[in-house]
Amino acid sequence: MPLPHYTQSRASSQLFEPIQPNLFEVTIFTPLGDDTGLILEQVNSIGGLNALNPSIDAIGQKYKFADRSFASMPGQTFVDLTLDLSLNLNTANENYIYNTMRNWSNVIYDPLTGEMGLKKDYVGSMIVVQYNRAGDIYRKITFKDVFPTGQITFIDELSYATPDAAALTMTLRCDHWVEENVGAGS
Repeated sequence: MPLPHYTQSRASSQLFEPIQPNLFEVTIFTPLGDDTGLILEQVNSIGGLNALNPSIDAIGQKYKFADRSFASMPGQTFVDLTLDLSLNLNTANENYIYNTMRNWSNVIYDPLTGEMGLKKDYVGSMIVVQYNRAGDIYRKITFKDVFPTGQITFIDELSYATPDAAALTMTLRCDHWVEENVGAGS
């Protein structure tokens, strides 16, 4: 006889699947026209997705001894996404992911020449999809007008005591995105 904690749970009895945060893909389209598949293979993680739903704080007013509360404006309307990428050398001994991200940043500001770019020339786009274990996409976020900000974190210190492979961390700023929740109930 099935236990009531199982039969009375719709998630259990209707065989709903859990959301697994390791089933995702990130496709980056730089303005340089790089190999997006090669970049996709190197993505380890993406963070900052909670900023898609900005917090709305309350503001208050007083009238005599009473407080009134109202919704404020959102604190920010942009998203800062943090990417962690694996690094490899190709057959030509090039650190191709670092070179790609460095070249993209150089379109914004080239520290060797002092040249600065225009937004129309340095923005790219990015698509993040999440899927279930069968490979069905249930969420797709298209980030438009994406560009690198801050410092590209690469190797700050070389050490004989570090057996780990090198990785690259970078932040991308996005002012505009479209989120699609794919599914029958959407």
